[in-house]
Amino acid sequence: MNARKQTLRRTLAIGAGVLVLALGAAAWSLWPKVEDIPEQLEEIPQEVSIADIELPAQGPLEALRLGDLQGKKVFLLIEGRESMSGGEGKLLRRALHRWQLPEDVVGFAIGEAPAGAAVMKGKIEREFVGPMREELRWPVYVDFGETLSAAFSLPKGHLGLVILDERGEPIVRHAGDVDASELEEIREALGATEPEPGPPAPDFAVGELDERACEGRSCVLVFLDQKVRRDEIPGLEEGGFEGDMKQVFDQIKKPSVRLARVLATDWQGDEATARIRGAVVGEAEGWTVDGWSFVPDAGEAAALRERFGVEDGQAAMVIVDDEGRLAFAESGRIPFWKLSLAADLLGIEPKEYGQRRDEAQAEPG
Repeated sequence: MNARKQTLRRTLAIGAGVLVLALGAAAWSLWPKVEDIPEQLEEIPQEVSIADIELPAQGPLEALRLGDLQGKKVFLLIEGRESMSGGEGKLLRRALHRWQLPEDVVGFAIGEAPAGAAVMKGKIEREFVGPMREELRWPVYVDFGETLSAAFSLPKGHLGLVILDERGEPIVRHAGDVDASELEEIREALGATEPEPGPPAPDFAVGELDERACEGRSCVLVFLDQKVRRDEIPGLEEGGFEGDMKQVFDQIKKPSVRLARVLATDWQGDEATARIRGAVVGEAEGWTVDGWSFVPDAGEAAALRERFGVEDGQAAMVIVDDEGRLAFAESGRIPFWKLSLAADLLGIEPKEYGQRRDEAQAEPG
């Protein structure tokens, strides 16, 4: 696989739903070596004034000064090389996507980058971070120089989490992956709750899917708002869309192309995919999903839109869980973080995760 395709894969991978600074081999070599995670984090240096920590304005975002956030509970999700290239911190990230948070909790995603990468900050904002801002649940900043890791005594290169209380004092500092007990401690510190189960799904029948076929398993309905050809889908090994980074981002802004990419690439090959059933309502040319039905958007299939609250001519994804409840229903251009949530609900591990680590290690530098 050539370097450009590797870069596109890292940028478009939606399993993480997080900032990925896909800058190619030359820029990636600027990142320092990943530090080991100690058994116990070092104390925050006494000379550090947390209230005065500030990241400059970036893109449409104003400068982020931690002292200005006092009165709210704040969490900082710091993405390092291991989380950006290897999927470190998946459980924590998925939980933050899934949890319902109190109104007085604010969060920020921080991409850690070496000071030397600042010479490319215009390119980073224009070609990578800018297009990703509307795809993530939290506002995104890039920390050139890794000032936050240093200030909070976190090992460089790893996923880091810092939670500040309403006085601006740190109550949680964590580096790397989390286990179930650590995840529960983080949930309690944030005052977060798990979402309530959805309502019973309405009766439906489309293609080979109906309530009986979906008993004891999750089912997915995908509605397309346009015909999608194979050569319109980025990321396919053969016959897919080819273009530069901007062209690819523009392409996946199309709601139905985005959904087709998820089904035809990101979710393919995972064991969990074989356990679910699905149907695509709309027209597809040159691509399929193993075991799924494809039906025209007409007649009874079109009537499903009203039953699930999907407007005519709109792209959408609906998930009915293994207990027959409506677990997910999103229309239009579904942001990456919500598609990551959909994969989580289905128990799917998008194949990009392992590939990103392998490709990053294979690059020179």
